[in-house]
Amino acid sequence: MSSAPARTPPSKAAKLALLGFIGLWFGFQVLFPLRHLLYPGSPSWNEEGHRFAWQMKLRDKKARAVFTVRDQASGQEWRVTPRHYLLRHQARKVATRPDMILQFAHYLERIWAEEAGIEGVEVRVRVCASLNGRPAALLIDPERDLTKIERSLRHADWVLPLEQPFERPPSRTHRRDLSC
Repeated sequence: MSSAPARTPPSKAAKLALLGFIGLWFGFQVLFPLRHLLYPGSPSWNEEGHRFAWQMKLRDKKARAVFTVRDQASGQEWRVTPRHYLLRHQARKVATRPDMILQFAHYLERIWAEEAGIEGVEVRVRVCASLNGRPAALLIDPERDLTKIERSLRHADWVLPLEQPFERPPSRTHRRDLSC
């Protein structure tokens, strides 16, 4: 009858490596949701650091977005509603999230180049948004050409700051006015 070979205990270096990995993992789990503290403004408004953070689901945000695509060479303009390119739930989400607005603007730039053959378009957007019942306000600077902005983790200076303080709104019995 053969006996199983004796197990050697893990080395001190292996134990330290495991403890180091567990420490890094727990540190990430604690610090990553707090990254919104690195950005100026309200993460409920500008969405910077909002995803995967601990304050998820603590806000109600409604918005309406109208994109304008402009051919720089001819000056011709087209108004684009996200609903014409996206599903209903996608269009609702795009209007409230600046990173998705930027991604959709770059998508429109590609569509105009590939399908219409128009290179060098400008894409601007007018987004009227309401956060937690506040009156609607501009979310994105309507004068900025979004095709010139690269996606990054840096602060988005093209997202306008939230100016209105929160006041408990009167009870609503009608749809929220999303014009600004």
